[in-house]
Amino acid sequence: MLADRHPDPLSQVLALAGARCHLTGKLAAGGQWALRFPARGRLKIIAVRRGRCTFVSGGRSGEVRSGEAIVVNGAHPFVLHTDPDVLPVDAATMTVPDHRIGAADEFSGVGGEVTVEPGGEALLVRTLPPLLHISAANPQASAFGWLLPELETEMGRDRPGHGFARDQLAQLLLVQVLRAYLAQPNALPAGRLRVLADPRLAPAAQALHENPARPWQLDELARLAAMSRTGFASRFRAVAGVPPLAYLTEWRMRIAAYELTHYDTAVGELSSQLGYTSESAFIAAFKRAFGRTPLQHRRHPPDD
Repeated sequence: MLADRHPDPLSQVLALAGARCHLTGKLAAGGQWALRFPARGRLKIIAVRRGRCTFVSGGRSGEVRSGEAIVVNGAHPFVLHTDPDVLPVDAATMTVPDHRIGAADEFSGVGGEVTVEPGGEALLVRTLPPLLHISAANPQASAFGWLLPELETEMGRDRPGHGFARDQLAQLLLVQVLRAYLAQPNALPAGRLRVLADPRLAPAAQALHENPARPWQLDELARLAAMSRTGFASRFRAVAGVPPLAYLTEWRMRIAAYELTHYDTAVGELSSQLGYTSESAFIAAFKRAFGRTPLQHRRHPPDD
């Protein structure tokens, strides 16, 4: 089961979402410049190794500097510039992975884009705000000091294993970015990641993720959070957007969908592993969640 392969909740979410960070290129620039990036509906990461520039997205703007990053969820186009009066160049027209603007190296950075499997948007992308600026003050930004030079090195040299190394470093960049989100729970919209980031609710949420088959009761979860039953239920619903036991059911169904499309576990065995006392109860719950039976889901996985 998922908890055996990925014991911590964030790793579980990433596995179920099928999240992969792909490096899209690096940029070296000097002088006055501006780049426009389209809204692609995907999580996009821009990490700055040297220099500074201004970002503008969805009505927000600010400065991102060396050792910092911005993350956008792809809902809006965004612009990076050093001069607001410069007409932005469309980044989509720059087809080579190594982009250079001007002759100087006043600015350098790397870009990454995150893809997910069908259903991954709900698990990951939609649980994130439209834009996050990871400043140098964020504890997770300290890792950029060694991670970004390594990324640039693996992107710029044809060394043995560079493709594998680049992919693993890109995944680590994604994890550091998500850890930065979790360190700022109030910046997250209601949803799964905000529950995991909430210091009061995290112990109960982690228990649900570690043992989804257990017939959890509200009183048990409230005790794990050291809260009253009423206070826990109210806070959980406000932070997650759903009541605790509905959260558990949704998590079970996400695991079931993943197992059905990635492994050949029998439906009856899967229902038992997820805590259902009968196969028919599991099938009914799955059909309510996805509009089709487990076997239909296995035979015809969703395309989007």
